Amino acid sequence: MSRRVTVILILLFGAGLLLVWRPFGDDADDSSATATRMMRPDFTAFGLETRIFESDGLLAHKIKSEKMSHYNQIGLTELEQPTYTVFSEQGDEIWEVSSAQGTFYDDQTLILERDVEILALEPDTRIKQVLTEYLIVDLKNQTMSTEHPVSIHGPRLLIRGNGMTADLKAERMELKRHVKTIFQPAE
Repeated sequence: MSRRVTVILILLFGAGLLLVWRPFGDDADDSSATATRMMRPDFTAFGLETRIFESDGLLAHKIKSEKMSHYNQIGLTELEQPTYTVFSEQGDEIWEVSSAQGTFYDDQTLILERDVEILALEPDTRIKQVLTEYLIVDLKNQTMSTEHPVSIHGPRLLIRGNGMTADLKAERMELKRHVKTIFQPAE
């Protein structure tokens, strides 16, 4: 009986040493992270503008950026100071989304980070500005979403919430969790 207990204790002690020592994984993870940081872009462009057209020839989206670095091997483009513009079916600019940094993926997903601002470009909308720190834009389905805190500003209106979904085609925006609304009466 004591021999079994001794063997079990030795095995547990050995397993504990392996968990503390962990020779597997750490160095490899560090080197792969370093390799990703050291990866050189296939091209870098400054002040570039990308336009995406509908099948009927109308302009659907426009993405401008101060600097774009494209990595073909991993299928993404890093963006500095990106601005994404959405057009109506008539070709009018209706929304402009900007941020400090962004990433555009080959699957037509645009992720915007840091100081994300959505501006309504039409003069007679109830919502003038939406602010958040992170936003996912699906260009194929023309949707936007975030799980981060959101501030929605309009004439005499402030709405705060956590998370948001938006359908750009239907021009519909929905908060996932409402936090606070402030109405300012007309003077």
